[in-house]
Amino acid sequence: MTQFLRKYAFALAASHICIISYLLLPQSNLWMAYDRVLVDSGQWWRLVTANLVHLGGWHTVMNLASLWLISFIFQPLLKQSYWIIWVLLLYCVNILAMHLWTPHIIHYVGMSGALYGLIAACATAELRLGVKISGVLLLIVGIKIFLPQIMGVEEEYDDFLGGAVVEESHIIGFIQGIILGLFWPKQLLNEPALKAILKSKKSES
Repeated sequence: MTQFLRKYAFALAASHICIISYLLLPQSNLWMAYDRVLVDSGQWWRLVTANLVHLGGWHTVMNLASLWLISFIFQPLLKQSYWIIWVLLLYCVNILAMHLWTPHIIHYVGMSGALYGLIAACATAELRLGVKISGVLLLIVGIKIFLPQIMGVEEEYDDFLGGAVVEESHIIGFIQGIILGLFWPKQLLNEPALKAILKSKKSES
């Protein structure tokens, strides 16, 4: 139990904050959501906290499920402190990039952009370690992100989430994730996650 808590400390902490912020809606959004005007006035904490508030219940559940899935699969790639650095960096840079380069976006909540960045960073890093299947994963995620730019997002999906999907955050996250995975020092990477999973299965058998 202690090992689990230590290994997934960040995912647990983020989950608790997201659930509490959901229970405190809409007041939590007033203090934590990205708001262009308020960030310009000096409320820079919103570059991070915007990732921890959501449109509603389903949006919260989907983002947290994705965070846990990515953590379970890829966390063996990095030691815990580096994993936290990755996630916080992706949280902050994703919102900051939107603030600088997408002036039409006034308000934003959710961590989906950072999550796309996290999976792109992990897949890119594993590709550098020789795991070719990670390249396939990167391609699939890229198609998932860029396809809505051609096909558009169905209104039913927006209604399901409780608001419009900000596709720009997904694109920015995906690109910054690839950059992070490419330039993170190779000596700071552990063994690829897929190999770690296979090793654990062998040790259990």
